[in-house]
Amino acid sequence: MYDERVIEKIRGIWKTFDLSLGIPEIDKQHLWLIGILADLEDKLESGTRSELETTFTNALSKTLDYATEHFALEEKLLESIGYTKLGQHRLQHMRFITALRNRVRKSFEGDFENAVLDLLKNLKKWLFRHILSEDRQYVDAAMVHVDDKLTDWMQRHLNASIYADEIEKLYQIVLFSGKQEVSVEFKKLGEENLKLISDLWYRYKLKTGIAIVDIQHLWLLQLLVKTDKLYKQRLKQEIDADSLSAQLKEAIYETIEYIREHFNTEESIMHHFHYIGEKNHQKQHERFNILINDMIERSEKEELESLAILIQDLKDWLVSHIAIEDKKLFYFFRSRLSEVNEYVRNLNKEGRIHIWKDAVAIYKLLVDYEDITEDKKPKSLRRN
Repeated sequence: MYDERVIEKIRGIWKTFDLSLGIPEIDKQHLWLIGILADLEDKLESGTRSELETTFTNALSKTLDYATEHFALEEKLLESIGYTKLGQHRLQHMRFITALRNRVRKSFEGDFENAVLDLLKNLKKWLFRHILSEDRQYVDAAMVHVDDKLTDWMQRHLNASIYADEIEKLYQIVLFSGKQEVSVEFKKLGEENLKLISDLWYRYKLKTGIAIVDIQHLWLLQLLVKTDKLYKQRLKQEIDADSLSAQLKEAIYETIEYIREHFNTEESIMHHFHYIGEKNHQKQHERFNILINDMIERSEKEELESLAILIQDLKDWLVSHIAIEDKKLFYFFRSRLSEVNEYVRNLNKEGRIHIWKDAVAIYKLLVDYEDITEDKKPKSLRRN
């Protein structure tokens, strides 16, 4: 079983991203995957080469076993409840197994550390896309149709696994043990904040595929979430009004300054690489600056009701802008992502941009994975 540090990380992921579907037999298998992921990531950061090879081999075996067992159980469940998208769901399962096996065979031919990183990315893809998106679609139907007979069958299926005891033990420790600590990264960033950020990120599919842009977008969402929470505290008069007003103003200015830095980063990249939509994109940034100036004025006057509307407008504009306009950047730059990353590293060295450690931590938790069917992948900024 995993050590306490890994358990805390597993618990943080489970709680922060609200991964429970409310079907214990499915949740146990999902939690088992998270355990494989968290343990492998921990070993990658602290283990020796020989330990890493052993961990990788074990993780690979467990991952393939998990996929086979879990898919069989899930597909039987969906068939039993008459799920209309079963064919599509089953096809995704088949593609995942095929792509994972192909990826692993290719990975062994090259650098071993990259092989482990690839496996981590594959698992994260499954965790954050399939569970949070595809699996949630069948929950309502399952809750209506699952009866005692089907529940008993699923439990027997779980009991037949060679990992049954470990899966059950991990489930009990993470969900029901007296100690419910989470790792430092989750405490520092805030479980509730991460949950709000991840909800926006996945609900509106905000990933652009350009590392620095995604890092900055996530940090902007974090700043807006923090500012919105401070406003609500100020409105409810939960703490000293003068102190909270000062914190709120500070949060607003921090958000505004980072928005400007983000715009400068995007515009520098667009200009350097001769992006064809540069002028139109800049005009949208200029229009957004009008909202920013309005936000400054209202915060100075402490017009709380108007400020609340403006904070929501900022969030709505940002989400819409990312989901539509910023994704166009990826399609233009996708064949030159390594060049973009190199250019960004130089901007960072020159002090023209700041890549905060906590911003990278959010990116690592939410975004740092690649599609397992892709052969060429840009190196993540955090690995350089």
